[in-house]
Amino acid sequence: MLRKTFFTAFFTAIVLVAVSATSAAATPLLTTVKPTQPMQAVQQQLVKVNINIASAAELAMSLTGVGQRRAEAIIALREQLGGFTDANQLMQVKGIGPRLIELNKERIEL
Repeated sequence: MLRKTFFTAFFTAIVLVAVSATSAAATPLLTTVKPTQPMQAVQQQLVKVNINIASAAELAMSLTGVGQRRAEAIIALREQLGGFTDANQLMQVKGIGPRLIELNKERIEL
């Protein structure tokens, strides 16, 4: 009797799982969400950074192609020069060339 009750409950559970899986398959699990206009505007907004006062962390976050080490080198050069008068002075830092300056020209402030 116990076996019969167990098997009946077992097969009932299998049938219920199969039925719920079939109905779940009809409903999509994931939906595609398109970004709204304000979200796209935020992503395209450039963050400007003043290279004469920014910390290494701020430089690394704000400038494309500049990591923590390069940001620290920028600060060392800034201290050596007594401040930047032109963004092109950044090319004195190893690894920064005209292309990197071009990529970041709209982000750099003096």
